[in-house]
Amino acid sequence: MTPRLFGLAEKNIDGTPDPGNVQIWGMELDGRAVLYWLEDGISQFAVFDTAESADERFGRIFDLALYFP
Repeated sequence: MTPRLFGLAEKNIDGTPDPGNVQIWGMELDGRAVLYWLEDGISQFAVFDTAESADERFGRIFDLALYFP
């Protein structure tokens, strides 16, 4: 399967994702989705079942919206 890229982006006023302000990038694979980011210069990652479940968890915490380029 080819990975499907997605991001968690800052929200526009209407709640839609702002493609120019993606804060965390990830990829969705068969049966999992992985987010990648840098925190204090250290690479971090988190694994979820789907991009939507990553959004439910991290999107809510950081007030971000799911974005598919």
